[in-house]
Amino acid sequence: MKKDKKQLKEAVKYFKSDSVYQKLFLEFKKKYESLGRVAGSVSLKAFTHEEMAVLAEFMGMRLDQLVEKNKLTLLQFEKQLTLYRFGEIDLKDLLEVYFNQPLISNSEQRENKLHQKNKYFNDLKNKFHLIRDWLAYIESNPADAHWIHRLIDGSFEQFETYTIHLNKSIDSLPDKPVRLPVFAQHITSNPHAFDRNEVLGRLLIHLLTFKLGEKMLVPSSSEEISELLFSFNILRDDITNYVTVVNLLAETESDKDKLWQAASDSNSVLNIPIRELFHVQSLHSNNSRKEVWVVENSGVFSSLLEEVPNAPLICTHGQFKLAAWKVFDLLVESDHILHYASDLDPEGIGMAYRLLNRYPENVKLWKMDKSSYHNSISDNDTISEARLNQLSNFNHPLLTEVSNVMLERKLPGYQEALLDEMIEDLKNKM
Repeated sequence: MKKDKKQLKEAVKYFKSDSVYQKLFLEFKKKYESLGRVAGSVSLKAFTHEEMAVLAEFMGMRLDQLVEKNKLTLLQFEKQLTLYRFGEIDLKDLLEVYFNQPLISNSEQRENKLHQKNKYFNDLKNKFHLIRDWLAYIESNPADAHWIHRLIDGSFEQFETYTIHLNKSIDSLPDKPVRLPVFAQHITSNPHAFDRNEVLGRLLIHLLTFKLGEKMLVPSSSEEISELLFSFNILRDDITNYVTVVNLLAETESDKDKLWQAASDSNSVLNIPIRELFHVQSLHSNNSRKEVWVVENSGVFSSLLEEVPNAPLICTHGQFKLAAWKVFDLLVESDHILHYASDLDPEGIGMAYRLLNRYPENVKLWKMDKSSYHNSISDNDTISEARLNQLSNFNHPLLTEVSNVMLERKLPGYQEALLDEMIEDLKNKM
């Protein structure tokens, strides 16, 4: 049909005189966007009796007929435009002038957005060379990047601001440890920009995970995030992130090894923050056995030390922090064996699993077998199904038997019940 601007102008003026057409045309617009053409029908269920009367009059129908049909086709309305008084007018043209915007089908909108997004990614990759490979990975839309695509779809401009900071971050990665707030201040002028709960902080974690070149398992726990950042010489906390040790000797860059020697001579306990471990070049037990015993409970640690004061012991105080991993790394580099014991529950099994996988040749489980589990079971406590389900993630031959029994009994085992056996083991070793 030939467009007539005068007729269109008159038609728009007429239809804007009654709000019922605004309501109807919004439905027509949605239908066109869905189908990509003037076709189909719209429901009139949401229209009042008075609104239906206005539409029936325009359509040249009895009100009862329209009420019975309870719908209106787009082609039927377009035909009525010509029969009414507006001449040959396209419904699409009318809607575009009425809403003062072009009508584009949903499929066309998706294609246009995809084209814009592809161009956007190409521009970013050409602009930010240091993170080009990461941007290409994001563009491929893997599951771990869906949330990043939602960010991009929300605002191209805002995400480009993030990429400016991320590109600068990679260009400015420190060659010696720097605290995270100091690094954030240098990159963004905001010391909290890379905090874990900030979008830019989450993006940095994703980017650094990608840069490691390993499996894309983005860390979620505080300990894992700290370890990831530290692998790039960025520290979240270097004071309260500590591990407790006794009867270990250190070789350091300065005379700080005298502190370790003095503590070992008197069997004194050291709480060592990660800050002090930067100076340590190697760690050793205070005897020739090259064996160290690791527990995660401070009460168990103290009880063992009281009975066997010369035993090389480490206490992690629950989940492994960065300081604990650093101590483990140093000991393994010196060919030490780590004897690990923890509560026999899903969390303890998970910690043992991580140790066994990280140091397969240097970790031996201590009092974490089926027999120890039976001897340490607490009948006053239960393990929830949600916690038991975690055991399926810890598939290791040394943990299978005790995990299966735990799944059957649904009860935790506690280290305190095994203290006498543990003390006897250590006395026989020392």
